[in-house]
Amino acid sequence: MNKQTLHRAMSLLQSLVRRPLSALATRARCLTTSVWRQQQLDSDLIPPSSNSDWEQEPTSECCIGSPQYPYDYVIPPTEYTPSVDEEISHFKSLLKGRIKLPDLSINYGYNVFEYDKPFYFELGENTANHGVLSNLRVAYETWGELNKDKSNVILLQTGLSSSSHAASHPNNTNPGWWEAFIGPGKALDTNKFFIICSNNLGSCYGSSGPSDINPATNKPYGLHFPMVTVQDMVRAQFLLLDHLGIEKVHAAVGSSLGGMLSIEAARSYSDRVQRCVSISSAHKAHPTAIALRYMQRRIIMSDPHWNGGKYYNREYPLLGMKLAREIATISYRSGPEWEERFARLRNKDYDKKPSFNPEFLVETYLDYQGSAACKKFDPNSLIYLSKAGDLYDVSEGYDSDVEGLRKIQCPVLIIGVQSDVLYPVSQQRELVKALKATGNRRVTYFELDALYGHDTFLIDVGTVGAAVKGHLEHDVYQ
Repeated sequence: MNKQTLHRAMSLLQSLVRRPLSALATRARCLTTSVWRQQQLDSDLIPPSSNSDWEQEPTSECCIGSPQYPYDYVIPPTEYTPSVDEEISHFKSLLKGRIKLPDLSINYGYNVFEYDKPFYFELGENTANHGVLSNLRVAYETWGELNKDKSNVILLQTGLSSSSHAASHPNNTNPGWWEAFIGPGKALDTNKFFIICSNNLGSCYGSSGPSDINPATNKPYGLHFPMVTVQDMVRAQFLLLDHLGIEKVHAAVGSSLGGMLSIEAARSYSDRVQRCVSISSAHKAHPTAIALRYMQRRIIMSDPHWNGGKYYNREYPLLGMKLAREIATISYRSGPEWEERFARLRNKDYDKKPSFNPEFLVETYLDYQGSAACKKFDPNSLIYLSKAGDLYDVSEGYDSDVEGLRKIQCPVLIIGVQSDVLYPVSQQRELVKALKATGNRRVTYFELDALYGHDTFLIDVGTVGAAVKGHLEHDVYQ
């Protein structure tokens, strides 16, 4: 890449954060691992009329980066850090009485698809309950309007602990986990697309999971629920699409664990998925990610109240879940962010006496985050879904990653974040290289030099949203 072309690309990236999303749709698609034709950079980037215009001149592999931290974070992370007394008071309030279940009271207003035939899990007889459910339930929510030929569907796939409530709607006006990205003129534009988001199989927010009643025993499944894989989750989603009469989706979009699901959807249903977006994710779990999730599982399972997964209608494994969520918080954010936010500052209540209580601001922050999150998700669901992410590997059953990805020939957008420790950018670069090695010339890679680690996909609306919008709306103009 010559200096002039690189300068143009960098200028383009800088301009992204200074424009509204509606003005970025055509420019975001220029952020690729290959250099676009010079005349495209010079033009106003009028939308091409055919998919052939996705193709780029073959050049050496590169990543178009960006200046250090130029982003305007539309949803900045909270600067609030509770006092030690407040944190202790909050946790003590949770311990009062017997907490029997996670607090799922904010989870409502979703639709439920019931599959009344046996659902067979990928691991089959090697897993519990003979690897089968007598019936399958999938919770889902929708936004926008389905067009006449049902060609404007976006399948939005969630992370590990997310529900189907990605954005507010009349049946549930609470903000969703991707609220700023879904709506008229936003990254997932409800004026153009019909968005479907389902709760993952194995979760606790309406879809079948370990907290469900086992009809054979009339008790919660617990660890008798079959082991879930990414492939199982995707298959359940496509049964939902079959039920809705949707043959093809315009795009499968996911982040974190959801990014694995979007890759798998484009791989297993290559004839039904027309585009793929995978954000802060990978084609297989990194050893560090496996280690972090393993420790979360072990901590939960070490809580005596976990009771071999049989804590339903008994005391809830609160402490184990709290500590597990604290470890998760460490993996979701970044050291540079915490250096900037907390440094070595101490809590205002610190009296300079030696203590093992939370003393540094970062300690208090972790304690508070753990206390806030520990009762919002079922511990068994966390164990199941985190294991599913660890098990995923596109090369399994193939000679290489390239062979495992060969069926994906649709346009693909991969987004990575340099400060992400859970899914490091080395994995996104590996994935892009493997996808291109399959012969797919429509692979777009966008790497962010952002501060907020893995959670950047929840925070950076201006940049992540612009890239996603550009990829989805390429060729979609009235």
